[in-house]
Amino acid sequence: MKTNIKFFLFLWLPLFAAAQQSIPDSLKRLLINAKDDSTRYEICGELSNFYIEKEIDSALVFIEQSLLIVRKDRKRLNEASSLIGKGLLLRHLGRYPESLQCHMEAFEIASDPESEKNFWTLPYFMFSADNSPKSSRLIVLANLHMGMANLFIRIGNTELLTYHFGEARRIGEETNANIFLYYLYATMGIAYRNLNKLDSALVIEQKALSLSKQFGYKFNVSRVLAYIGEINLARGNIEAAREFYHEGLQAGYEELNYVSLVIIYFGLAKSFIAENEKDSSLYYAKKAKEVLEKVGSLAGTIWNPATAYENLFLVYKLRNETDSAYKYIGLAMHAKDSLNNHRIKSSAQFQDLFLREQLRLKELEKDRIRFRNRVRTYTLLAGIGVLLLMAVIFYRNNRQKQKAKIRIEKAYDELKSTQSQLIQQEKMASLGELTAGIAHEIQNPLNFVNNFSELSNELINEMNEEIDKGNTEEVKTIAGDIKQNLEKINHHGKRADAIVKGMLQHSRTSTGQRELTDINALADEYLRLAYHGLRAKDKSFNATLQTDFDKTIRKINIIPQDIGRVILNLINNAFYAVTEKRTQQPDGFEPAVSVSTKKINDKVEIRIRDNGNGIPQKVLDKIFQPFFTTKPTGQGTGLGLSLAYDIVKAHGGELKVETKEGEFAEFVISIPSKESV
Repeated sequence: MKTNIKFFLFLWLPLFAAAQQSIPDSLKRLLINAKDDSTRYEICGELSNFYIEKEIDSALVFIEQSLLIVRKDRKRLNEASSLIGKGLLLRHLGRYPESLQCHMEAFEIASDPESEKNFWTLPYFMFSADNSPKSSRLIVLANLHMGMANLFIRIGNTELLTYHFGEARRIGEETNANIFLYYLYATMGIAYRNLNKLDSALVIEQKALSLSKQFGYKFNVSRVLAYIGEINLARGNIEAAREFYHEGLQAGYEELNYVSLVIIYFGLAKSFIAENEKDSSLYYAKKAKEVLEKVGSLAGTIWNPATAYENLFLVYKLRNETDSAYKYIGLAMHAKDSLNNHRIKSSAQFQDLFLREQLRLKELEKDRIRFRNRVRTYTLLAGIGVLLLMAVIFYRNNRQKQKAKIRIEKAYDELKSTQSQLIQQEKMASLGELTAGIAHEIQNPLNFVNNFSELSNELINEMNEEIDKGNTEEVKTIAGDIKQNLEKINHHGKRADAIVKGMLQHSRTSTGQRELTDINALADEYLRLAYHGLRAKDKSFNATLQTDFDKTIRKINIIPQDIGRVILNLINNAFYAVTEKRTQQPDGFEPAVSVSTKKINDKVEIRIRDNGNGIPQKVLDKIFQPFFTTKPTGQGTGLGLSLAYDIVKAHGGELKVETKEGEFAEFVISIPSKESV
């Protein structure tokens, strides 16, 4: 079965190559016919990505072209993106100082928020979840951190590579950049494998594989599978390693990914060497060498040739083929010497450039500190100036506030005086409405007084006659009648006196003193006075008066003038409502006004209801506002309900209304009764 897989991959390799070859030709034709720089930039990036692991020199040519385009059009964020690509290629070529220079230039651009204001679409592996300008710039920064980490892997600086990987991961996760995280996890995994942190490496690579399956990524999957195979091999799990290697082989040929193929072939060779499998280890070692030779000058950039020679040495040593073993160990030593010399030279140049850059950054930091200190000093001086100015302003404002306070107090006193006058005017207006009713009410007891006085006078004359006649019994009878008349005169005189006192009490300014008051009597008194007052003005008016007084209510402690004013105002409003409805519906409408009292727990409830037109819903929220009235101009001040509301509130009670438009309105006064006796 394994032989069949090998044969299949070997047979189809040229066909894959042919299919892949058509891609750059198509892109080059598009580049020639491109009509704008944005399209040219995008195509150059695609060509560079295509050649990156096939013909690295061609990849470098196209990334340089993209840099020329974006610099000409001043697309700073795209310039940073292209510098990252160039730094990656230079790193593959072992030109570490130049790679570092590209990354530092890109960092300077991407760290500036101004770069996100105007840019073209970035490569697909720099996409974020929302693709906002800020997120795009952050993903460029994340790619820079990943590039720096990969650079420090080559230099061997574990501390810095860990820092840069951490920053790249943080930004990628914050921006939900799944494509970037896919690449990052793949790179991080193999880095941790090289640091011999095998458990962490395996977890991270599996995250990359999970992202590829979750989002359907088909690119570079062979690399992830190859890395997972490498980690399993390092952990001693040869069987699992081979499963991932074989799966990676198929993906590698589909992608035509030479790096993945070399890694996998070397890995398979090592796995068979570990088991002393002579034939299989030789087969895969030769396949790895063939792929390296096929890519020519790219070989040294994607894999250390010394490793290939060492594998072949181990294979031939295993097979006891001494001549071939000595040949490849010699080649391995020569390749290592060349590589070490190159690394030493590159590392020295890198360290020199890195040191100079660190010194430059320190000088910049010193300049920033000096500038920050100057700014801080100027800010402090400006702050002192502002404080002095504010002190002057506050002093001036304080003086103005004192003057304003005096004016406000004066205006408040005038307002209170005006309010008292308005209340008194409202009282006198209601008193005027009561005048006719009072006159009608007082007329009855006065008629009784006059009639009984005249009758008593006649009885005295009769009694004198009977005295002259000496009729003692008749005299006593007449005297008894006179006594009854005097009692009636006294009763009706007190009645008239009570009416006059009530009128005077209503007209007086309230003392604010609470008195024990019979609320039923108070409500009944004002109902009759209001009704007779209206009848005196309009003889044709008739209304059904209904009362329902709770006899269990004892006297309650209230200011009688004030509560009486509230009841009178609400009764007058009720009569006005039924009068208005009678004019609109002269036939079939019978005006009715009812007054009732009821004790509910610790409160006394007074309800005044009429069967008028009710209150429109649109004005219901306004009826207790001062000066609001629905009466025609000249017929109401708009203060009655407002004053009534305030009086009830001052008694610790509540005034509310229940109404249905076109049918009725009922005002409910609720006041505490806990002080009743």
